[in-house]
Amino acid sequence: MHEQNYSFAELKEALLRKLGARGCTPITITGYRYLCNSIFKWLSDNGFDRYTEESGDRFLRCYQSEHGQNQYYFALRTTAQRLNDILKGSWSDVHSDKGKHFCLPDAFAEIVDRYCSWNESTGHASGTVRNKRYAISWFLDELSKQDCKSLDVLSPACIAHACLRITNHSLWGEIRLFLTYLTEFEGVTSDYSTIVPHYSKPYVIPIVYSVEEIKRIEETVDTSTVLGKRDYAMILLASRMGMRSSDIVSLTIEDVLNKTDLDIIQKKTGNVLHLPLISEVRLAIDDYLSVRMESMTNMVFINTYAPYNPITTATFRAALSKYISLSGIDSGNRKRGPHSLRASLASSMVNDEISYETVRKVLGHSSNNAIKHYARIDIENLRKYSLTPPPPSDRFSDFLHGEVE
Repeated sequence: MHEQNYSFAELKEALLRKLGARGCTPITITGYRYLCNSIFKWLSDNGFDRYTEESGDRFLRCYQSEHGQNQYYFALRTTAQRLNDILKGSWSDVHSDKGKHFCLPDAFAEIVDRYCSWNESTGHASGTVRNKRYAISWFLDELSKQDCKSLDVLSPACIAHACLRITNHSLWGEIRLFLTYLTEFEGVTSDYSTIVPHYSKPYVIPIVYSVEEIKRIEETVDTSTVLGKRDYAMILLASRMGMRSSDIVSLTIEDVLNKTDLDIIQKKTGNVLHLPLISEVRLAIDDYLSVRMESMTNMVFINTYAPYNPITTATFRAALSKYISLSGIDSGNRKRGPHSLRASLASSMVNDEISYETVRKVLGHSSNNAIKHYARIDIENLRKYSLTPPPPSDRFSDFLHGEVE
């Protein structure tokens, strides 16, 4: 496929127009603009006057060799893939395509379209519908490989076999919902949803930093600059108050100015979050606001260069990752995003024997079960309830010593 020839500015504007036409939010489009600027600046500094797929790959390899595969790298990679799409005049689903392509019988393809349209009509987001389309397309593709190419020949055996062929077990839940839909709307007389196995995601131990490491990260920030004052205030909101990055970047001046308490609607849950604005955090915010540039927006945290727009969560993630590197902390495989500070605060509170209910309220969770996984790293308290296993005996002992084949 012939690639079109764009200047850096033309290519960026073409991408941003495409994103706008696809319904992306202004914040998302702004994020792509900054990512494009990062890529194009590197290319210009290294002698490139045009973006090509090859130069984009070279940029990514260079960035990865210097910084590793951090979250900013993945954002840059997605942007490069989108730029490649503009050059080729195509648009690939870089997030959920997963390299699989399905050729369904006409009867199944029509059912997929009807099911997705029904989900859209019931209020599901476009990303959710895409995932549903992917899951059921894979499922119906596996059915058609067994010569089950219409709902009339649907059977428990072919459903079970198709599910076992789907290696991404997290999609089983979507298939279960689809089979219920077939019973209610497509004339299937039996509810086959009970045949689909249940799958629970494995528990994930929270990624945390110690109190001493958090302190080192905070002390790394140069608070003599406007940038440092801004970043320091954001970091304290995450490390001392456990706020999500989406809520931090959405704070307005009215939320914090001359306030001793914080009352906001959480972006993720839509629930009210009420927290005391502790003095150290309040002072950091006031210090930043005293030097903050004049801006048309009433958001607290803005870029340090004109036109002084609100920052994005990607900006916060990149800043925190930078300070973790500068602090000299060996983060190993631990993530470097703002959520790690939130998890660290929760874990520290649990380790200090603060009640789960209090931790839940600080984190803004509505469910009591939401913070229980932090107890898994409360090693000292868990140690109190550990049991010493009995020594192996009989046939199990023989097995451990290699005496049983």
